[in-house]
Amino acid sequence: MNSAEQAGSKAATLIEALPYIRSYRNQVVVVKIGGAALDDERLARIVAEDLALMALVGIRLVVVHGGGPQVSEAMTDAGLEPTFVGGLRVTDEKAMELVRRVLLGSINSALVSRLQSTGLNPVGLSGSDGGLLEAEQIGGPEGQDLGRVGGVVSVRPDLANSLLDDGYTPVIASIAPGMDGNPLNVNADAVAGAIAAALGATKLVFLTNVEGLYRDLGDSGSLVSELKLEELKAMVSDLSSGMRPKAEAAVTALASGVGKVHILDGRVEHALLLEVFTEEGIGTQVLP
Repeated sequence: MNSAEQAGSKAATLIEALPYIRSYRNQVVVVKIGGAALDDERLARIVAEDLALMALVGIRLVVVHGGGPQVSEAMTDAGLEPTFVGGLRVTDEKAMELVRRVLLGSINSALVSRLQSTGLNPVGLSGSDGGLLEAEQIGGPEGQDLGRVGGVVSVRPDLANSLLDDGYTPVIASIAPGMDGNPLNVNADAVAGAIAAALGATKLVFLTNVEGLYRDLGDSGSLVSELKLEELKAMVSDLSSGMRPKAEAAVTALASGVGKVHILDGRVEHALLLEVFTEEGIGTQVLP
């Protein structure tokens, strides 16, 4: 391809993106970042650039993150064995302190710095800030004691909306105060779904380490490119422990009026831009 053809191709891409830019301008999009988008420095930089572009064309962007692998590594280094029940981390007081240290002191601050370097105005938050989230302590699927693990009870979107109105990008770690005021470890997918619902988001996007949602996890040919809310509800109980929280969060969000939910492979370069600004898209799209 010669230089003129390359220029024409770039122009065509921009023209294709234009109606999507118009459509999503001033709309809220919540992006939950996990997997390689946090772990791999090169991919993390690309994701930050994609987020910057989305915000700079007028999308009201909210970023939510967890940090499961990083917390597990910190626990192992501290001589604590990571234990999971039904996909939820058993979190005693010692583990909770590590969760706070990793999510707030390491991941959140690094993500804020990375986004700031792209020209955005990110603000690092947890669910405790401004009463953003309230959670309650929950048990395992069979009533097991999980320690300081919580589920979202309510969202107060005032702070997030105020920051968005002033041109800032909230970057939210998945820690929330319980009924006693002490912090709880909350699944980041659930946090993203609850925040998307409270903000009336147009899109909720999960960046993860798989291509999307599979009808049969062991069958690479069973990737679902698009499905409806009722279809997803019927699949939830059969999904893997890693995918189930995303599906449950998607159900909550869509049932509350969120426009679309996307499950994308964060290992694909510019996955966010491909999904938001092109006709083809990638991963799995869930519609109301």
